[in-house]
Amino acid sequence: MQHTRHGQKRPRTLLNLGVYATAGLAAIAVGVPAMASTDAPSPAGRIGTEVHVDTDLAISTASPLRTRDIATNLTIREYGDTVGAGAINKALASSRACVEDEHCASLAVSFQIITMGGSHLHLLARNVSRATNSHCDGCQSAAGAYQFIVDTPDVFRMGAGTRRELARIQDALRLLEDSGASPATLHRRADQLAARVVAILQDAVAHVPQHRARTRPGYAPAPHKPLVTLHRLTDGWRPAGR
Repeated sequence: MQHTRHGQKRPRTLLNLGVYATAGLAAIAVGVPAMASTDAPSPAGRIGTEVHVDTDLAISTASPLRTRDIATNLTIREYGDTVGAGAINKALASSRACVEDEHCASLAVSFQIITMGGSHLHLLARNVSRATNSHCDGCQSAAGAYQFIVDTPDVFRMGAGTRRELARIQDALRLLEDSGASPATLHRRADQLAARVVAILQDAVAHVPQHRARTRPGYAPAPHKPLVTLHRLTDGWRPAGR
């Protein structure tokens, strides 16, 4: 995690490009289709093994003490050969107790990338995006949660080239922190970066062998071809009062 201060602006960026191994993680097996929701509770799952449970988030809070606060996150989780997974991605932005001439602004953007391959139960993917203004005249709060799911016929690992391209996306997210642009412009730019991530992931899996992993007894078969899915939820991109 990197922290930077510029006057009353504190941009924060989290980049996690590690490989997350199966062994040693707490796990629950989830037998439900992939989904994205803002507030609904996750469907109950049964206890199992070889399943990942992870939460990634970006949180920003603007106030009279820090009138502009921006947080971005890009996390890659490579689950590999796994029975199933539960993953939560959160972007939470809030502005509090500012007067109109302070022009408080809060922005949170979180990109979560998940890869899994072979025969498994379904992934439970939950996306949360929330922007709030509390006793804050003229404040601007915006949040965007972008969750990218890559499902392949067999185990897939990203190459160095793919990781370099995703690192460039990280650099572009940092530019959002320093741009001073309007929420509408930031919204458009975040969507453009998300489209680039989809293109990068589709290119990365384009040449994955079509051989399907063995189907585990009682589990769903591996997909016939690589699938890249984006779950996108945004909130509060328009300035308050409009």
